Amino acid sequence: MVSKAQQEYEQNGELYWQLSLGAFWVDLTLPKLKGAKSTFGGVSILADARVEYKNFYLRVDSGDFFGGADIGYQLWTNGQEGIDIIYGNYHLSFSQSGYIDDDPTVPALRGIKERHQDQSFGLAYYRSVGEYSAVVELVYDAFGGSNGWVLHGEATRNFELRNWDVWFNFGVNYYSGNFIDYFYGVDIDEQSIHLPAYQVNGASSVFTQVQANYPIAVDWVFSAGASILVGSSNVTKSPLVESRHASAVFAGVKYVF
Repeated sequence: MVSKAQQEYEQNGELYWQLSLGAFWVDLTLPKLKGAKSTFGGVSILADARVEYKNFYLRVDSGDFFGGADIGYQLWTNGQEGIDIIYGNYHLSFSQSGYIDDDPTVPALRGIKERHQDQSFGLAYYRSVGEYSAVVELVYDAFGGSNGWVLHGEATRNFELRNWDVWFNFGVNYYSGNFIDYFYGVDIDEQSIHLPAYQVNGASSVFTQVQANYPIAVDWVFSAGASILVGSSNVTKSPLVESRHASAVFAGVKYVF
C-alpha cells in the first residue's frame, strides 16, 4: 500500500525517505575459498532505507544479502510495470588473503591477483505478478575488472502473519563467462605447481531469503531472517573454490525513524 506521504511525494517530486537502523547478530557464510576463512559472525549495524527524489532512488533491505541493485533511475512506469537504469554489485571481492584483505596470505591462494567487486550498470524491468513484485535485471560490469555481464531475476512478496510483517524473496542469477572467470578462473600468470590455470565458461546461482519483523514498542521492531544461495556445481571445479553455498542468519532490534 502506498502511504499518503509517498503519494504527495510522487505528485510533487519532493524528497521522500524512510529509514530504520539496528544492531543485529549476523552469522554469515560465504562460498568457501581454498584454505581461507569463509564464516563470519558478530554484531553488525544493518539498515532498511528508502530514499527517493524525482526519478532517482536508493533502496536497501536489511535482510537482502543476495538481491540485485539498490540504486536506480526510473525511466518509465505505468503503475504496474516499469523500466529503470540501475547500478549494483553482484559479486564480492577477494584476494590471496581471502575475503578479508588484512588477513595473512592464504598458502592455497598465494600468487593470485585481487578480484575487485564488480561495478555494474544496466536495465531493470519490473512488474506486479499477482501478490508478488518481480524484476529482471541485465547489467554489465562497466567499471570493474571482469568485462562481463549478469542476468538477475527475483520475486518478492510482503505479507502479514498475525502481528508479524514478513518479507519473502527468491531469485536466480546467470553470470557470463567473462564475469565469473574473472573471479574464479586462474590466469596463466597466476598458475603454480599447486594452482593450475583454469577457465570458467559461465555459471548460475539460485537464492531465497526471508525476514520477519515484530513491533515491540513505539518505533522499535524486533527483526530476524535467513538467506541461502547455491551456485552451479561447475564453480567448484575451480582450484580456488571449495564450496558453492552461501548463507546468512540474523536477528536484532532496530529503531524506525
